[in-house]
Amino acid sequence: MKFQLLILFVCVHVFAYAQKHNPVYIKGDFGLSSVKTNSGKGGMELAFGIGLESYTAIIKEDDYDISFNPVLSYLKTGYELTTGGKVIVNYINLALPLSFVVNPPGSGESIGLAFGAGPFVAYAVSGKFNTLSTDPYKKMSFGNGTADNRKSVDAGIVLKSSIRLSKVNLGMQYNWGLTNLIPKDRIANGSYIKSRNFLFYLSFALGGKK
Repeated sequence: MKFQLLILFVCVHVFAYAQKHNPVYIKGDFGLSSVKTNSGKGGMELAFGIGLESYTAIIKEDDYDISFNPVLSYLKTGYELTTGGKVIVNYINLALPLSFVVNPPGSGESIGLAFGAGPFVAYAVSGKFNTLSTDPYKKMSFGNGTADNRKSVDAGIVLKSSIRLSKVNLGMQYNWGLTNLIPKDRIANGSYIKSRNFLFYLSFALGGKK
């Protein structure tokens, strides 16, 4: 809970500052999520979310610029595993990607391309799992103990690209998780689960200066 409040506190101040200087965008995500494990890849589940993002110029030249791009998303993800029987997992993250975005030469004020990369951190706020297709879903427990289903904190690298059309951004984003999501006390023989999310997104400027 403290971690969630810290993320919200930082983001409120970042977006409050950004709103005075740059547009704040409402952002919708839709795509596929899965995991990589020590025994292979997991099955895919739908991913979707909604959030806010902004851009703050760091370097601005005549033919290109570099911006800081914080995003706060409420993101539903999931995966399937078949080791020891089929398991379907769905959970909701409070995700915070922090990208540095480059607008290459040729990008104009109202239309252009952008490419970005940076770290992300995500905190699981709720989740459920199903061990058999006929069983009801059970609530997930997050933590590092033997009774927990997975860790609550995920972190990794975000890669993204987009097309800017006036006040609208259309893009793709890949969240590459580097954290082992298996609770610490349950890791055995080098086992691991790492998140993989591929998303399409659309964001629309709510206000602020261009």
